[in-house]
Amino acid sequence: MTKNILISLIALCLVSTQQTNAQFNAFNVSKLEVYAFVRLGEESVRKATATLYEDAENTCNWVPVQQLKTNLYGEFGFKLDYNSKYMIEVSKANYMSKRITFDTNVYDKTITSQDFYFNVDFVPGSNSAANDIPVGNVYYHQQKNKFDYELTGEKAQAK
Repeated sequence: MTKNILISLIALCLVSTQQTNAQFNAFNVSKLEVYAFVRLGEESVRKATATLYEDAENTCNWVPVQQLKTNLYGEFGFKLDYNSKYMIEVSKANYMSKRITFDTNVYDKTITSQDFYFNVDFVPGSNSAANDIPVGNVYYHQQKNKFDYELTGEKAQAK
């Protein structure tokens, strides 16, 4: 009888550990889902290229991770790991490229999932060195408990 009780307790502990690990892993596998709408004025920009880069070593050495095209409605989306740094570059021939950086550091908070939506407003023209500077930075705002953004460059100076 003691042997049966001991076996039951061991089995119960194993099940509890597996459930705890499953719950812990569920929180850690969540992603920041970012969705963008690429526009030229009121028009959707189809077949623009969206390239996701990661700064895995925190050296601003951006490594391409994924690339896709905007859909019929000028939309695209990526899933970003928390506690990482990314940059998204959106480009198309005869338009100035746009770059947006993402710092997904959540400061040891447990986040199940969040979505972040943004617009990319294209301007006709060709690229210059100024296009290498991100037009915006997305970061986790601890007081608001959500992701927020700040503009850089000319738009930020006009604020």
